[in-house]
Amino acid sequence: MTTEPLYGVTVKDVDQTLDYILAHHSSVARFGDGEIDLIAGRDIPYQSYDPALVEHLKRVLYTPSRPELVVCMSDVFERLERYTPAAQAFWAQNRPANAAIYQLMGANVDWYGSTFISRPYMDWQDKRLAQGYFAKLRQLWADRDVLIVEGQLSRSGVGNDLFANAKSVQRILGPAHNAFAQYAALKAAIEKFGPGKLVLLMLGPTAKALVGELAATGLQLVDIGHIDSEYEWFQMGATSKVKLQHKHTAEHNFDEDITLAAAPEYEAQIIADLSQEGTQAHED
Repeated sequence: MTTEPLYGVTVKDVDQTLDYILAHHSSVARFGDGEIDLIAGRDIPYQSYDPALVEHLKRVLYTPSRPELVVCMSDVFERLERYTPAAQAFWAQNRPANAAIYQLMGANVDWYGSTFISRPYMDWQDKRLAQGYFAKLRQLWADRDVLIVEGQLSRSGVGNDLFANAKSVQRILGPAHNAFAQYAALKAAIEKFGPGKLVLLMLGPTAKALVGELAATGLQLVDIGHIDSEYEWFQMGATSKVKLQHKHTAEHNFDEDITLAAAPEYEAQIIADLSQEGTQAHED
C-alpha cells in the first residue's frame, strides 16, 4: 500500500529523473529551499528578494514537467529516513513553514523531478548510492560541447575530473551574488554562445529563470547547481560540508577566505565575463 506524499507533491527519485532527462534531452530547472524562501518573500544569502525574479520562479515552479523541460523539487515529501539526521531535521521544519506553497505545487503539478540529481552525496544516509548517481549524471555531457554558466567564484570542475568526459568546455561567468542583476546580459550571452552545446548552469535562482525562458528555444539547459561541491566531497569521502579552499563551496554562502589558485585551462575557457555590471562578452 502506497501512501500519498505530503501536500500531494510527487517527486521522481534521482534515477527516474536522470533516466527521463537522458531519454528526452530535457532542459532542467531545480528548486530547493532557497527558491522557496524567495517565493515566500525572504532574502537568501546570495540573492536578495526581487519581485521580477520571483515572478519568473513562480511561472516555472507551477508548470507541469514535460519532455522539453523537467521542473525539479527536493525529494522530501515522503521517506525522509533516506537522509541524514541533520537533513531530516531541516526538512521537518521547512515543510510546515512553507505549507501554502507546497500545497499549491501539489494541486497544480502531477510530478516533479528530483532536485537531488545535483546533490547525490552529502545529505544521503547511504552514501554508497553516490557513485552510481554521479556516473549516470555524467552521461549528460559525455562527448558533448559544454557551455558552463556559473558564478564568478564557482570554478566548477577545476581541480577535479567532473567534466573530463566532455568534448569541450567553455564558460560564461556571472556575479557570485545577486546574479539576477545581470539577467539580460546572461540571457543574451547564452543565446549567442549556447547553440549546439549543452548549457550547464550553476547560478542559483537566476538559473531557474534562464532555463524557464530559454528552454523553448531549442537549447538544452540543465540547472546543475552545487554539483562541484558534492563531487569534491564524494571524492574525499567527506562526512561534513568541508570548505573548499580555492573556490565557492555549497552552504558556505559568503565566500570568505577563498584563495584563487592559478588555473590557465579554466581561464582559457572563459568566453564571457559578466560578473560585474557593465562587463561584456569577449569578441569572437
